[in-house]
Amino acid sequence: MKFANAFKETMFRFNLTGLEIAEKTGLTTTQISHFRNGIKNPRIDSVEKILEVFTQEQREFMLNLVAKAYKDETIASEAAKEEE
Repeated sequence: MKFANAFKETMFRFNLTGLEIAEKTGLTTTQISHFRNGIKNPRIDSVEKILEVFTQEQREFMLNLVAKAYKDETIASEAAKEEE
């Protein structure tokens, strides 16, 4: 879900539509919708296509969200281990 949440937030923040991203990446609007809603996780080549059409600011924003989600998950996991 980390990718889906970051992707959705990036699309919202920068007023990007699924159709716009699909047209620029060659992916289908259904694929974009599935990635955005966490129905399917994208393959690495799909992530690369998405990141290639984003501006540098959009890429950095989304990747920072993903990194933060992983960091938060790691901290929560370590805290749970300490409680055991």
